Amino acid sequence: MITDLLDLSTDANILIISTEHIDCVTNLLNTNSYHKVDCASNLSMAIEKYIASPPDLVIFSSSINLTLSELSDKLNKLDSIEPLPPVLLVNDSNNHIPPIDSIIKDFVNFPIIENEFLFRIHHLLTDHLVRKEHLGFTESIIKTIGQRNQELKESQIEIIECLGYAAEFRDSETGMHTIRVGHYSQCLAKALGMNDKEAETLLYAAPMHDVGKIGIPDKILLKPGRLEGKEWEIMKQHTIIGERILSRSKNNLLQQAGIIALHHHEKWNGSGYPRGLTGSDIHLYGRIVAIVDVFDALTMERPYKKAWPLENALELINSESEKHFDPTLVELFNEHLEEMLDIKKCYADNRETNNLLNEYLSI
Repeated sequence: MITDLLDLSTDANILIISTEHIDCVTNLLNTNSYHKVDCASNLSMAIEKYIASPPDLVIFSSSINLTLSELSDKLNKLDSIEPLPPVLLVNDSNNHIPPIDSIIKDFVNFPIIENEFLFRIHHLLTDHLVRKEHLGFTESIIKTIGQRNQELKESQIEIIECLGYAAEFRDSETGMHTIRVGHYSQCLAKALGMNDKEAETLLYAAPMHDVGKIGIPDKILLKPGRLEGKEWEIMKQHTIIGERILSRSKNNLLQQAGIIALHHHEKWNGSGYPRGLTGSDIHLYGRIVAIVDVFDALTMERPYKKAWPLENALELINSESEKHFDPTLVELFNEHLEEMLDIKKCYADNRETNNLLNEYLSI
């Protein structure tokens, strides 16, 4: 692939910036099979031609009324994804040597010695074409890695969503509940000032808050009536089970989901479970999910209850500020209620899916 470039240097674009020597240089290049040669006698013309057809080599004459610094500034300011081409300086008879740190990669003196000139042209072009090839190859690798990472991320998210669905499936809820909880959590996280990346973590981790219900016996999990004493104690274990399942993973999302699973039933005043934590000792993610989970549960119809009217659900949430819920988050929830309602509408339950699920659970 790169070796082929050695034979393609004569196919490269060459731009000559000069008011003198143009004919002899052009003729020499054309005679030696360099046919993509363009010329400019001033800077504005040179920039115009440079943009129209980016050169692989610039031949610059020191006799033109343009300094190396000016040429360098103009070329470096061009918005191009291509690397700057090498510049070959054609000196006048004073044999001036260009500065080491200039854009000049090589120079020849006038009058031109043909073999020397062609030798330098060939090596400047092949070096540049190889560099372009390497750059293109590197960009291709980066793009491929980016695609692979995105595919991996999407696969991880699918697995995570399936875990959330599994818990809801056993509890006769729908996957839409888990999706809404994720979006509610992301919305509240952004309202709190979290950056997009951390808020996205809530979007994907929050739906797994009840994954521990997988470990709760059906006779308790699916009991239509009120849970009694020991039954309730077993039911509360779903927080610990969920944390144990999720925290075993090295995946950051699953680890964060484990924190949510453990903390989302804790209460601001310490009356929650499983650890009876209070205030800010409850992880922020758990405090966020606590509010939106209750809100969605209240306003969602279940086989054993009707959906609460919005006013009643909001009244309960506000009455539980500083008791069940973080008061700051309750305030933010109220301020962003319209966004929450948009989410609720956008991810509404599918009644047909609900009926199929309930029929399956009743078998």
